[in-house]
Amino acid sequence: MRILALPAALLVALPAAAQAQLPPEHPAEHPPEHPVAPADGAVHAGEPPLSQQLRDPAMQESLAATVAVLGEVLLDLPLAPIVEPMAEAAGRDPASVDPDLTLRKMRPEAGEIPARAAQELPRALDRAAAMAGTVETVRPILADMAGRLMEALEEARRGGR
Repeated sequence: MRILALPAALLVALPAAAQAQLPPEHPAEHPPEHPVAPADGAVHAGEPPLSQQLRDPAMQESLAATVAVLGEVLLDLPLAPIVEPMAEAAGRDPASVDPDLTLRKMRPEAGEIPARAAQELPRALDRAAAMAGTVETVRPILADMAGRLMEALEEARRGGR
């Protein structure tokens, strides 16, 4: 049961860490009035657009390694603390659940999944980069349309047509 405390702690800590990472000019409690990203796709000054970041081989390799490690960790997490209450709810004896049950024990062929996921990740990121590039291309058009819509709504609110 203690091994589940780490993922639970991460679930609590990650949103707090993400909150701390917000740029000071846009704290979460005071979001920008019109949150439209810059037309060039950069989130922060000097940062390359997302499509370029997703195509970066070093970033792809780092993410692939992370996916592989996390996959291996997930395969070896004890499942008994999760399965026992489910067995009890189904009217079975919770003691019948193998205390050393893991996904790897349930499905030995699942051991291939982390390596395959890591191997396929760069191709998936390249596809995501292409989609992000498309979004970056239309973002200025959408931002212009949003601005026009806001002006039209404001004019309609003032009573003009």
